[in-house]
Amino acid sequence: MTPDTSGDTGSVAGRSVPPDVAEVLRLAEEVGAYGVRRRLGTLLHTPLTVQQLRCLTILVVQGTATPHVLSEALEVTPATLTGIADRLVRAGMVTRRPDERDGRGRRLAPTPAAQEVVRQLMASDIEADAAVLSALTAEELAGIRLGLSGVLRVLRASADDGPAAR
Repeated sequence: MTPDTSGDTGSVAGRSVPPDVAEVLRLAEEVGAYGVRRRLGTLLHTPLTVQQLRCLTILVVQGTATPHVLSEALEVTPATLTGIADRLVRAGMVTRRPDERDGRGRRLAPTPAAQEVVRQLMASDIEADAAVLSALTAEELAGIRLGLSGVLRVLRASADDGPAAR
């Protein structure tokens, strides 16, 4: 989505847009790249595998799940899921407990440590964002506030229109 801001109109993904829109998109892409690098740094320091992180994320979102549901969601065999769950239990990220609906079955649940890991990986890093925004001039901050308010107004209006209106 790198905008071409040469000439009277810009080009984004093969579509012609006004130059000021193309410039805002270019700036947003560059700001986003900094955020991605900052947030992915956390991922580089986790000892968990991608499958383990996916499993934890599902558990944090759903609260608990059966091994069967998790193996289907992760698209792995039940035996593979057992290995993933065993490692997460040993790491203190998941607990196994009896299934209240099926006394023979088990449910997996995230521990507070797992919830913290997922939160750190998915968080918007408020402290770093606040530090950046605090370093702006009052005029720059007011401009961002005004611009984001406008973007939110348009998004809310389009959401209120529903899919049929689009």
